Amino acid sequence: MANQFSKSAPSSTGGGFGVGSPSKKQKKAQNESVNSSKKDDVELALERAVFGDLDGYEEGLKEAAEPEIYESTDESSDVSDYEEEQEQQEPATFANIQDDDLFVVDGISDGTLAVMSEDAVPMKVSRQKSFSSAWVDSDDERLSISLASTDKIRKLRTEEGEDTISGKEYNARLRSQFQRIYAVPEWAATQKRKKASTSGQSGSETGSSSDEYEAEDDEERALSADPLKVLLASTDKYTSKSKSKLLPSSVLDIARLRDANQQAPSQSAVQTLSFHPRLPLLLSAGYDRTLRIYNVDGKVNALATSLHIRSSPIQTAQFHVDGRRAFAGGRRRYFYIWDLESGGIDKITRMYGHERHQHSMERFKLSPCGRFIGLIGSGGWINLLDASSGQWIAGAKVEGGQVADFAWSPDGGRMTIANSAGEVWEWSTAERRFVSRWADYGGVGITTLAAQRNMVALGSQSGIVNVYDMAKKDDDDRPSLVGTFDSLVNSISGLEFSHDAQMLAFASRSKKDAFRFGHVASHTVFKNWPTSGTPLGKVTSTAFSSGSEMFASGNEAGKIRLFKLNHYA
Repeated sequence: MANQFSKSAPSSTGGGFGVGSPSKKQKKAQNESVNSSKKDDVELALERAVFGDLDGYEEGLKEAAEPEIYESTDESSDVSDYEEEQEQQEPATFANIQDDDLFVVDGISDGTLAVMSEDAVPMKVSRQKSFSSAWVDSDDERLSISLASTDKIRKLRTEEGEDTISGKEYNARLRSQFQRIYAVPEWAATQKRKKASTSGQSGSETGSSSDEYEAEDDEERALSADPLKVLLASTDKYTSKSKSKLLPSSVLDIARLRDANQQAPSQSAVQTLSFHPRLPLLLSAGYDRTLRIYNVDGKVNALATSLHIRSSPIQTAQFHVDGRRAFAGGRRRYFYIWDLESGGIDKITRMYGHERHQHSMERFKLSPCGRFIGLIGSGGWINLLDASSGQWIAGAKVEGGQVADFAWSPDGGRMTIANSAGEVWEWSTAERRFVSRWADYGGVGITTLAAQRNMVALGSQSGIVNVYDMAKKDDDDRPSLVGTFDSLVNSISGLEFSHDAQMLAFASRSKKDAFRFGHVASHTVFKNWPTSGTPLGKVTSTAFSSGSEMFASGNEAGKIRLFKLNHYA
């Protein structure tokens, strides 16, 4: 009798609730069902679009393995024999392609290409040793570029009257200009010199090759050199050639250029500006403790060099008349002399026996002759130092309070000194004494003083600027007052004459855009500039270039606005 409680095995045919693996017959039936379904054309096209065309890939590899792409360098071999030999071999298929036939090994020292064949013997393919440009535009020869059409490309002219050049020459000049602005890296110049040296030793087939390499080396060295040293070594073409013309009093012809410090902005107010006496260089400094020299061309204004003085915020910085040195000082008992050629720094720390009258060396002016430094001290003193050694020479003391400002005569033989009470003294550097004394007309609260040629300008706290002609005397033996400017109502903080004393720039840093250009001969200000849209800001410093072709103004925001005076340019 069968056990009625015995558990029967689960059914594999799918009946009832039994669960089990499909039988071999079921698997076979499923595979035959899948294989029997054929893909239509639409599905095949979709697969090729998504996963790629395998047949096309295999055909491409077959073509890459064809021997006709290689070119034998053996001139004695017969090409037809080579083709017959290949036809007798087994047809190339994807399965028969050797791995060596799919790779190229660039390992031949003479500049040729080596391809590894089946017997691992390299076959050479000719390659030119001189590489051409990666891209050559055939239209360059047919193009005609006008250099005088726009201001942006006028600087590419080699002669003043030059106008039209070819596209090829235009590309060459653009490349040359780029290399002048952005110097060749030292590593690239060194590598080029090494290659030239190696080629000069091994390849002496042509007599002019060494000369060509030497010329290239000279060019590379010039491009990779310090741009400031290059400028200092060649000064003739940068010397100002402007001639004084009679300046019209009605309209000022002025154009704004790119900010002088746009590439390397100041991190504080620009306290001082100074143009180089011969080169297109502008020196700026401020309380960020950094001296910066810009190569001002009006378009790029690249930073030529800079010097960070960690311990001294800079109040005054000025180029020496020799153009080789720059002087800088702040609210400290010392100042610095920066040798631009060698990069050396001299620190003038003490004036033995006269320290009690010189608590700070932040306000000084170099004489136009280059011999003296005038330092404004305390108690009405001005100390005279030797510009070469920094040694104390003499001192001049005025009465009536503190020295407001002073200015040098063009030959450096006289100092004009003003105190805050409106009194003015003339001190002779040769005689070491005061030679005259006079009072400013209504001048109470003198703040600043400027001089150029025989003209002296005095600015006051009331915003009044008086201009005197030192060559003319009134009945009371006072210089003749030739003009007064009363366009500003705030305290005058800056005065600057143009090189011919026809124009006077005066500003007040206590109010935004408080700046004017005055026409000295007519005692009027130019009405057309500055306009309401001129972004001067609070002007903290001003400077004319040596020929007055350019004018720069610094503001409290650290910007140096640069302008071109077309009348002088």
